[in-house]
Amino acid sequence: MSKILTVFAVMLLTSSLASAAVNQLINLYTEEYPPWNYTSGQAVIGLNTKLIRQALIQSELQGHFLVIPWGRAQRLTQAEQYSCFYSAVRTAEREEIYQWIGPLSREYVQLFSLNPEVLPFYALAAAKDFVIGGQTEDAYTDYVAQQGLRVERVAEIPTNLSMLQLGRIDLWLAGSVGGPYIAAKKGLQLFPVATSETLFELWLACNKQMPQQIIEQLNRSIKAIKQAELDTLEEKADKSLPAW
Repeated sequence: MSKILTVFAVMLLTSSLASAAVNQLINLYTEEYPPWNYTSGQAVIGLNTKLIRQALIQSELQGHFLVIPWGRAQRLTQAEQYSCFYSAVRTAEREEIYQWIGPLSREYVQLFSLNPEVLPFYALAAAKDFVIGGQTEDAYTDYVAQQGLRVERVAEIPTNLSMLQLGRIDLWLAGSVGGPYIAAKKGLQLFPVATSETLFELWLACNKQMPQQIIEQLNRSIKAIKQAELDTLEEKADKSLPAW
């Protein structure tokens, strides 16, 4: 009888702990990097933000979204158990620091010019004679710097676009989706002059002590949402085909 009561007590405690984890508010840190994540008025929106919000609802979890400097987002995620940051590149250096949910989206790294007469380079490393604008504590910037290029780092992404306009940098490094989108919002056209061979995945990176139950549930939800979107696209494509 005592053994049965002990087992029941353990099950009850486990259930209570799981329930507490599910009801815990999760801080979700991000930066201004449209179209993936950015602010509109007081709201945090974007394609990756939308995907995460849908996953939270499907998983019956609560999230609090905050836009802050990128470096601070990473430090807070490492310090707070119930916290994550996005859209984060999953690298070997970061792999063991966080738990990973996703991928949310993908893009290449490109070097951009405002001058259409700048000839494209055959590889990133060929731009070694140019001053390139990058970001502090950023995986894309680290990747470009590892190619032996001269990179000037700033804290915020939009600052580089202003520096490019002023001629303080020759080229701006950014994602193949994010860079042109940000420029278009400012009425500017970018011209890509070099593209990475690597296609980078963007993830939701969470604190190592986040309960495994939450990580697994969010990963299942993300996968299910993306599969449903793919099924919808395939259904639309099938309907557009002519009937023979």
